[in-house]
Amino acid sequence: MSRHHLKDTTLADFAAGRLDEGRSLVVASHLALCGECRDFVAALEQAGGQMLTEIAPVAMAEGAAERALSLLDAHDVVRPALKPTVRPVWQPEQKTLLGYELGPWRWIAPGLHHRVVKVPPGGETRVFMLKAVPGMRIPQHSHTGTELTCVLSGAFIHEGGRFAVGDCDDADDDDGHSPVIDGDEDCICLVAMQGQLKLSGVLGRLIQPFVRI
Repeated sequence: MSRHHLKDTTLADFAAGRLDEGRSLVVASHLALCGECRDFVAALEQAGGQMLTEIAPVAMAEGAAERALSLLDAHDVVRPALKPTVRPVWQPEQKTLLGYELGPWRWIAPGLHHRVVKVPPGGETRVFMLKAVPGMRIPQHSHTGTELTCVLSGAFIHEGGRFAVGDCDDADDDDGHSPVIDGDEDCICLVAMQGQLKLSGVLGRLIQPFVRI
């Protein structure tokens, strides 16, 4: 059972289709394990559907449908084929990642690796998985934008509490933290980030040029 949930505003944006694909992917990963947030989103979607049924219908202009179809015919969308990739055996909470091409795990620092999750271009959100070994303390950092983090395995602790499988950290540019990996297994998180990561402290400033996330 999740103890840390996404903000109501984030869930409302998801239900209304206002999130880009990167952030929606992290929200969907949380919803896969959190019945409370699933029920909240379902209630929002039901309310939105009810509002649509109460809107008085408006007649379409003559020829509007034909013009719309002609525009679709004039702009064929060609989706690039995804390259096959070797995947581990996914846990239930990671099934939301199936269908996405994953980059290789890349070294950031001793005990810390990340891999890119390739989402369609055009958005401002970068999506990646972050893996850290037990006991590791990630340098104090903040962000110049939003950061949604969903724990896929393991757990971490920071100023906001303990985050385990299914928990989400919904942070913005006012939040700073220094997570410590808890327990005896690697912690793997799915992250959707807008803006830049800002590392603080002496160590953070030293490694900032080498951090490409």
